[in-house]
Amino acid sequence: MKMGTWDKLYPKIFVSVFFAILLAQLLGPQLTVKTISDRFFLKTALIQSFNGFRYSLGDQVFNEGIVGKDGWLFYSGDFSIHDYQKTSPVSKKNLKEVEAILNQINDAAMRNGGSMLVVIPPDKNTIYPQYMPDEIPVLGETSRLEQFMQYMQEHTNIQVMDLRPVLSEASQTSQIYFKSDAHWNCLGAYYASAEIISMVSISHPEVRPRSLSDFEIGTTIDSSLDISKTMGLGLQEETWTLTPKFETNVEVMPAPFAENKQMRVSVNSETDLPSAVILHDSFYNECLNQLIEPYFSKTFSLHYGTSKLPDYIDLIEKEKPDVVIVEFAERHIEYFFKLLTE
Repeated sequence: MKMGTWDKLYPKIFVSVFFAILLAQLLGPQLTVKTISDRFFLKTALIQSFNGFRYSLGDQVFNEGIVGKDGWLFYSGDFSIHDYQKTSPVSKKNLKEVEAILNQINDAAMRNGGSMLVVIPPDKNTIYPQYMPDEIPVLGETSRLEQFMQYMQEHTNIQVMDLRPVLSEASQTSQIYFKSDAHWNCLGAYYASAEIISMVSISHPEVRPRSLSDFEIGTTIDSSLDISKTMGLGLQEETWTLTPKFETNVEVMPAPFAENKQMRVSVNSETDLPSAVILHDSFYNECLNQLIEPYFSKTFSLHYGTSKLPDYIDLIEKEKPDVVIVEFAERHIEYFFKLLTE
């Protein structure tokens, strides 16, 4: 791609402005390199301006993000690209470690009269591979998620929910993941929640799944888009909102345990519903919590990065939930157990 006069001039202007601001701050009193880095005047605006210019020129590779087709952004950190290309299988040692952790959680749930369900949200590039750059081809035959699913089926009796079929089908008619964020949007979270609740209702018929028509579908502008922020672009995106047409009867309460104030506790006025403990990552916070919690009388939810496995087992022992849900993203198959144990 040939650059025009302005395209060649812009980086020079940017560098001149950057160093002019830096020099002005270096001449200020009581400033160090660290404080300048922390409080650099117009730092965010300058980064967004420069990266936005690169983006407009067609650059595709940024910090932990890549630009796909039709403006779709894909996260490139963790194992995301390896997952897509199917080039980095999970080691047998790590599969055994994941199995051991899930068995401990499952044993605790069953010991206290409950059951466990493992839920794995697929990566965006799994659901929307058609928007990945042609320069990043699929090379292998078996993904890490497929490997994990097969291993769990052969070695355990633990229920592992594969959301790929329902989400892939929904993606044919609706946009169910953000274009500029790694997560599903509220519509994608709805389809995931419907599958989860349908599974829960098999053992708890008092739980009655709701259809999409029970929600008012609207739109809003979202600027808290993680891939866009990581890439330094500051993009905004119109996305779905789901507003219940029914009373949810759920109130969020303060965490009862002082040692973990990041725990979310939701209490439902409908006390005849089952109770739940949910160990999760950021996918749960993307609308799934709002869609799941009205189906339970009480829900304790905790990000697995904020505690350790013994704490989670203790929570199950104390609360004796009817349902334990363990949710972690496709790219976090190994990250999940490392955070719980290291």
